Amino acid sequence: MNDTTDLSLIISHLSEGAYPPLGIGSGRRVYDLGNGAVLKVARNAKGYAQNQVESVISEMDDSDLFAKVLFISSDNRYLIMEKADPVSDFSDIRSYFHVKTNRELFQLGNFQYIPHKYNLLPADLCRPVNWGLIHGRPVIIDYGFTRRIRRKYYSLF
Repeated sequence: MNDTTDLSLIISHLSEGAYPPLGIGSGRRVYDLGNGAVLKVARNAKGYAQNQVESVISEMDDSDLFAKVLFISSDNRYLIMEKADPVSDFSDIRSYFHVKTNRELFQLGNFQYIPHKYNLLPADLCRPVNWGLIHGRPVIIDYGFTRRIRRKYYSLF
């Protein structure tokens, strides 16, 4: 998807209730597009920032640990990402990577650099809701919550 006509059609279908909601967070709503992709719609400044961060990380990263962003609107309001099946328990992630603890997981090759390179919060990456399965392979599906985003939009001070 790379032209505004497709986005216009998606927005039209969205307003008609054509896409089932998958979840809602403090900054975004997520819908199933029914074609192997999800639509993340920013609800406020937090959501716009998180969409932008996910787009940048997806473009920069060459590992297979992140669900890929397929499209982002020029204003960062709409982001389309690969759809993943839900993960119910984080032990499924550890089991896939043959580790017993979260600490062991984040000592593995690609996992070592991810929190630092992308300013992600390791504790946030240990939540099953932030992961999904694509073709049986665990991927991070919610990676827009960086230290900068937390500081700017979620801190009390």
